[in-house]
Amino acid sequence: MLQVLPRDEFLRLLTLKSTTFDQRTLMGQTALALGVSRPARPGLYLCLDALAVLTISMLHGFARLELKEGADAVRTHWRDWLGAVTKAERFPIPELFFTVFTMADMTHRVVVGDKQEAAAALGRFDQAPHNLGFVSIHGVLQQLRANARLAKPKIVLPERFTVAPNEPGYKDWCGEIDTYRERAEARFKVKTKAKAKAKGQRPARAPARKRLVTAGAVN
Repeated sequence: MLQVLPRDEFLRLLTLKSTTFDQRTLMGQTALALGVSRPARPGLYLCLDALAVLTISMLHGFARLELKEGADAVRTHWRDWLGAVTKAERFPIPELFFTVFTMADMTHRVVVGDKQEAAAALGRFDQAPHNLGFVSIHGVLQQLRANARLAKPKIVLPERFTVAPNEPGYKDWCGEIDTYRERAEARFKVKTKAKAKAKGQRPARAPARKRLVTAGAVN
């Protein structure tokens, strides 16, 4: 149920050069859909991964949020993001947003929901936001499908990327997500140990992430 794309289609869908994507990954400026930084299998990416990377790119392009900050937000709050994608695929309204508030002390607060939920979150903050960046989840979905139609050759995407809680197969889909995350994490650990062994060093821990706090989310 987690549909995959070969790397070349994945990159064409995002209109990214291979070297650009690799450099962003090396710099911590990408995040994949399920809270991981690399796919579970080499050369194969989820359709949802393309959606996650496009979310980060649109936060950067339209909201001027740094790529790494956007990647940290999507990676840390992937469950909220996925919940919003699930709703947006089924309901055209209300429009749902992934919003990252930059606070005065340069920490971040993430709100996933409609405009009213984002506005309500402001009253719960312990300090005033210095800046904010947001992107419409509906808009990201529309842009990804537009990219697929314009790709040469055309890329065929599934009708939906998600399974809702009230739909058949939801439990199996959740189990598939858990398995995928375990495999991706295991692959990351093996790769990290191999690199450390080649350099004669102790295996490095996963890079520390800037603290991000969810102020509100789609249930």
